[in-house]
Amino acid sequence: MNIITVPFEEPLVICIQGENVRLIAFKTLEHGNIKFGVEAPRFINVHREEIYQAIKKKAQALTEE
Repeated sequence: MNIITVPFEEPLVICIQGENVRLIAFKTLEHGNIKFGVEAPRFINVHREEIYQAIKKKAQALTEE
């Protein structure tokens, strides 16, 4: 895993499938918490880890039937 330090509200651009995806970290009013903004083309699915794992598990269950 690579760890990258980026200032708040400055975009981090990642190239996925030849398309640029922008990630922006925002401070919140709650101490120690941040929020992320994601800007990506519609055909690139963006999910939190637990949602992604649930989708993956459901797809695997469907292929096993």
